[in-house]
Amino acid sequence: MKAGVPLSNAYRLINHGPVLLLSTRRRGRANVCAVSWVTPVDADLVAVVLSEENDSFRSVMETGEFVLNVPNRSLLRQVVGCGSVSGRECDKFRRFGLTPTRARRVRAPRVAECIGHLECRVLPGGARLARRHNLFIARVVAAAAERGLFTKRWMMRSPRARSLHHLGGNVFAVPDGRELR
Repeated sequence: MKAGVPLSNAYRLINHGPVLLLSTRRRGRANVCAVSWVTPVDADLVAVVLSEENDSFRSVMETGEFVLNVPNRSLLRQVVGCGSVSGRECDKFRRFGLTPTRARRVRAPRVAECIGHLECRVLPGGARLARRHNLFIARVVAAAAERGLFTKRWMMRSPRARSLHHLGGNVFAVPDGRELR
């Protein structure tokens, strides 16, 4: 027998993918925020939902680029912090002890402490979707992962390769490292 799920929580049935840190640079200032509403659309396309109240939304609208950074369990405190404080109020890189580093193909920085990075540019015409649905469709123009943690997939036997997954509210999980076939 199944129990009903309130529609306000229905997305939690399917949205327990990795939580990411989205970094931007606008007018010389770097910012970072936690995002959970991210999905691959194709091999080199991603969809990201950002609230228009979020300072990173304004940065992506203005610059058309961002980096999706993959944190692991060791960054839980920083991820929660970056998702709880506005970039308009403080320098989140400094406040949470994160290091902005140069990306290869975009002006937005990578987060050095993360284990993987997707450098992205919003597709032409993408601002229309963002204004209407807070949705950005972006092309991945460069990708990198910490050496030894990723080949054609994350090497989950290494605890460092285990990404953080947001289950809703302040609840997170990490994969246990077992590979099922």
